[in-house]
Amino acid sequence: MQKLELFVNRMAAALATTFGFLGIMSTILIGALLGIPAHFSEFWSICFNMYLSLAALFIASTLLVAQRRDTSAVQAKLDHIMMSGEGDNDLVGLDSLPSAEIEKARSSTKEAVRTKE
Repeated sequence: MQKLELFVNRMAAALATTFGFLGIMSTILIGALLGIPAHFSEFWSICFNMYLSLAALFIASTLLVAQRRDTSAVQAKLDHIMMSGEGDNDLVGLDSLPSAEIEKARSSTKEAVRTKE
């Protein structure tokens, strides 16, 4: 499982670079150019469409996993900063609550800021 996580993180890092973008664009261009000798046949269209769909799913899932990891790391850092300060620690761990609870906490925080002004 750790090897898979390492692979996904490396792929996300590679896809987020200029070379990753150029690689994706070049494979799309090559696939489109291969349609010329194939006379853009139905078989070519199905294969190219399938390739694009699978590539999109792979890229999206890779980036979502990396984004979740990054977001979790940021939340842990923010929780640590909040716990080390002298302020109220009620918001520590807020990211693990249901959406309704998060919205309630956001509303009460906004209201507290308004009353301080």
